[in-house]
Amino acid sequence: MSNFNFLKRVNENLFIIAYEAEKLFRDEYFEQCITQTRRLAENMCRDVVGDRVQSDASFDDMLATLKDTPAQNDFEKEFLDDLYFLKKAGNASVHSLTVKQDGNAAIECMHRAFEAALNYAVFKKGLDSKYLQQQFDDELLATGKKSKKQSLSEKYNLEKEKSEKARKRQNTKKTKSSNKSKKQKIQDDFEFEENNKNNYDKKPLWREILETIIAGLIIAVVYFLIFNK
Repeated sequence: MSNFNFLKRVNENLFIIAYEAEKLFRDEYFEQCITQTRRLAENMCRDVVGDRVQSDASFDDMLATLKDTPAQNDFEKEFLDDLYFLKKAGNASVHSLTVKQDGNAAIECMHRAFEAALNYAVFKKGLDSKYLQQQFDDELLATGKKSKKQSLSEKYNLEKEKSEKARKRQNTKKTKSSNKSKKQKIQDDFEFEENNKNNYDKKPLWREILETIIAGLIIAVVYFLIFNK
């Protein structure tokens, strides 16, 4: 496991460099770890500047080219700042006359390398911007195993996902309920019309009696007129 797994999606070589830096830190080769993060920064910088510099351009030349790029956004400025930091720390480690093995400096370089790599992957290589929410896992760096504790962003995203699923289920229930209500209304209206039709077709008792009496009178009158001549 590595904090830099996302780099596999965009640049396998850079992932290997970053993973080696993590292993050096885990083995407490802190100065070598710092130097490796500088190497990672320089390779990212070279990929970003591309053909704008000669193939033998120094790290300083490439950084100067990036710095002179117009209309930099906040992420580009942050990326450039991290590269400068890693170059300076790496140079200090390489040229130091004494072995310091400063774990705090090494972990700071790892954090900076991680942020720079995220910006590189998203804004240079087009990786999904959701990866910008990823947090550096110190436990993973130290042990090679992912921390069981969820970061705040992971908890937030999980709760957001649960809320979204609950909202969709609720909307589905409302839709089904609405469809059921419409069907029930149609059925109720149909039954109401049928009942009115049946009630209209069915004659009341008094009307049937009256019609029977009138029919009897008509028959009596006809009989009287015919047979009484």
